[in-house]
Amino acid sequence: MNDSLQRLVDKIQEQPWFQSLRSKWDELDAQSRLYLQGAAAVGGLLLLGWLVLGTWWRVHSIRNEIADKDEIIRKIQSATAERDALKARIPAGRDTSADSQPWPAYFEAAAAMAGVDKTALEVSPESAGTGGEIADEYFYELSLKKVNAKQLAKFLFQAENGRRPAKIRKLSVETAPDMSGALDARLSMVVYKIKNPS
Repeated sequence: MNDSLQRLVDKIQEQPWFQSLRSKWDELDAQSRLYLQGAAAVGGLLLLGWLVLGTWWRVHSIRNEIADKDEIIRKIQSATAERDALKARIPAGRDTSADSQPWPAYFEAAAAMAGVDKTALEVSPESAGTGGEIADEYFYELSLKKVNAKQLAKFLFQAENGRRPAKIRKLSVETAPDMSGALDARLSMVVYKIKNPS
């Protein structure tokens, strides 16, 4: 290895352009040589700094790209888990077309099981969400008037844990202004209509 390097150095020193540079270097005075050596050192440091900065920037960009892809993977895993949970709620061999109860009636049944009077519940018209491979997504806005904390808790449990797939996305609760301890609640529900398997 050292012999090869020495041969390369000797070959460079034999080149006419190197001989010309060497003669010009020998003609310079000591101060000029010192200036040139300083300029070469500064240039070398600048080149080294540029190389280090470029390498750091490439590493930083790769790390950001990895972080973005990790976030995408987490979202895919979360969506897959949610899809699997929906599929698990469909009993084997169940005919999903038989589950045709309208969602407002489903919420009214949940209210009845929680001891909430039918007149205390209001259900907005359905609004469509996104469609998926297993189920289509829809949204409802519900309001409960003058219920107690126990009734509200039971209703929320029945609505989200009944025989049909539904989730609470947003909930706001206010106490009635008459200081009776009654509660007024508004909630957003997302529901899933399971598609019939083809």
